[in-house]
Amino acid sequence: MDDIDFEIVKLLRKNARESFAKIGKAVELSAPAVGKRVKQLEEKGIILGYSLKLNQEKLGFTTKAYIILKIHQSSTVKTAHNQIVYLKEVQRCDRITGDDCLCILAYFKDNKELITFIERISQYGVPNTSIILES
Repeated sequence: MDDIDFEIVKLLRKNARESFAKIGKAVELSAPAVGKRVKQLEEKGIILGYSLKLNQEKLGFTTKAYIILKIHQSSTVKTAHNQIVYLKEVQRCDRITGDDCLCILAYFKDNKELITFIERISQYGVPNTSIILES
């Protein structure tokens, strides 16, 4: 990757739907040249895909939390991850260093839903929850 590729990636991170023409103006390339570079970045596996960013509060999710789940037995880490990662409330579920732990980012409509979620995942380990105040 050269400096132009880094700039293209930076602009796409801000707005993945930005036109190649507008990106081209910013990096002093034609739209087709930007398109070719983006395609090469995708083929090299540097750009893995594009995502949608939602306003969770407008969707009714007012409680956001990080939950560190210290797994009861190391043999259940993979099982716990595979079960938790697909729950509807979960935005991210990462295995982290240290004790056998998962770091879960999840959104809830209210604290009652958070409590229900914590009770559900407690079968796998001991949760430590931090509610996000601002992001």
